[in-house]
Amino acid sequence: MNPISETGKNLHRHHGLGGGIALVLIGTALLMNQWMDIGSYLVLLVGAGFLVWGALSRTGGLIIPGGVLTGIGLGILVYEERWSIPVANPNGLFLICFALGWFLIPLLTGLFTSCTQWWPIVPGGIMAILGAAVLWRGDPRVWQDYSGCIVSLILILLGVHLIVRRGRPNTRC
Repeated sequence: MNPISETGKNLHRHHGLGGGIALVLIGTALLMNQWMDIGSYLVLLVGAGFLVWGALSRTGGLIIPGGVLTGIGLGILVYEERWSIPVANPNGLFLICFALGWFLIPLLTGLFTSCTQWWPIVPGGIMAILGAAVLWRGDPRVWQDYSGCIVSLILILLGVHLIVRRGRPNTRC
């Protein structure tokens, strides 16, 4: 037995299983939508389908849209007040939910693929900070006063990271 061909067969089998589960979830959601109003849950279900498909097939390219759609779907549910979360401004809560979807990407690619995708922490972090600002003050314009300091600190941290990383070999995926 050739171990490389066996690995390819197993990966192909998991890819088909994950795709099948994703299609069943999407089809079931669309069918249920004929009789019940599950339109608010549709984006969350599609995102979950992509996450399952990506995890089973060990494909980061499927986990990425799954994380984004799951965050948006969770944000839609929170924004429409289905869970009766008492907040003054649901926009901030939507942004935090959306950020959680971005944070799922490095977590799940680290668990299920050979290459952890760290870049989604940047957009997720920005959304989380803005969402917290909206919840904290109710108005995102308050961050205009602090944006110069925040950008400066981000540039300093990136510069320190590049200096520390300078002598290390490049281990990209």
